[in-house]
Amino acid sequence: MSLSSVTDKEGITMGVDDVSQPPLYQPDVDTSMIDERRLMRKIDLRVVPWLAVLYLLNFLDRGNIGNARLYHMQDDLGITDKQYLIALTVFFFPYSLFEPPSNVALKRLRPSRWLSFIVLIWGIVMTLHGVITNYAGLLGLRFLLGLAEAGLYPGVVFYMSCWYKRTELGTRVAVFFSSATIAGAFSGLLAAAIHNMDGVGGKPGWAWIFILEGLLTVICAIASFWILEDFPDTAKFLNETERVWVVRRLQSDMKFSAGGEPFKFKYVWQSLQDWKTWVAMAIYMGFDGPLFAFSLFTPTIINQLGFQATAANLLSVPVYAWACIVTVCIGFLGDRIGNRGYINMVLFGTGLVGYIILIASTNPSLSYFAVYLAASSIYPTIREQILSFLCRTNHN
Repeated sequence: MSLSSVTDKEGITMGVDDVSQPPLYQPDVDTSMIDERRLMRKIDLRVVPWLAVLYLLNFLDRGNIGNARLYHMQDDLGITDKQYLIALTVFFFPYSLFEPPSNVALKRLRPSRWLSFIVLIWGIVMTLHGVITNYAGLLGLRFLLGLAEAGLYPGVVFYMSCWYKRTELGTRVAVFFSSATIAGAFSGLLAAAIHNMDGVGGKPGWAWIFILEGLLTVICAIASFWILEDFPDTAKFLNETERVWVVRRLQSDMKFSAGGEPFKFKYVWQSLQDWKTWVAMAIYMGFDGPLFAFSLFTPTIINQLGFQATAANLLSVPVYAWACIVTVCIGFLGDRIGNRGYINMVLFGTGLVGYIILIASTNPSLSYFAVYLAASSIYPTIREQILSFLCRTNHN
């Protein structure tokens, strides 16, 4: 008998308005022999790594336009600096508007289907970047890319909250989010290597950057249909006893069950009426702007310090490697001490110093150092903000 069917029989599914005394999942299954550490390692290895791969591709495909620009993409398409900036901006309109409905679709269509589908769509769109010949084509594809990529990050954060307790989320999301910094490092390396294909098939090197990275995303999207699990109550890699144990511990920790409750639009309406939702949106907008600007313009910033295209792409690699280390360390620290507000203030101050140096300095070495300070702030701060809001809403 599956866990889902027992859930329906027992009538234990619940929403955010039925949480004063959350009922525990109580089928007649003895879970006393479960080895918690062993089972959590099993879940970690199955859930986190592939999500990190998808997010790596997400950031790689979103930001590689900055690498391609250094190899004369802008000149070949005949677009001005203003048109290039407009194309970058167009991405964010559908990206911001489609996040909430994407999570609704994820809940109704199951993570394994929805997440894989949106990855497949953006992989196709990314590949098509390599065949455009004008500004209109670039504009349209950036819009479609934003539409397709919008659902991954919020979907994955929600998905992971259906597998882990609040006190366990920090480190896992840190590992997941650190793949964004790894993507930045890979982006520079891949761009420098792929550019050597300049002229192959009559296409410039920057076009091959889009084509090859887009095809890689398509392949991973197809694999995701089989690799991704849905929620703990239906996970095929767990036996019935393990599924019962996971759902029980999550129901005792959180106000919602582990993905087992049916979707109801009233929960969406309740979230829109909650002032904390709007405050969190405003805070997140303040941190997200520097994040995306950093990923899109780091190669250009380094290039303007006096380094040539390939050197600029390669010099962006250690910056992202450093950001990856800091993000994971801050995530581990946040789980241990819990005072994420204080951590965020320190990170904010670090980033402020970095950007002041970038604005005021004319010394290339000092400016390059400031890029490290900015990276030390941006990536861990975004992750901490998401965790702070997620844990607070689950708790309150």
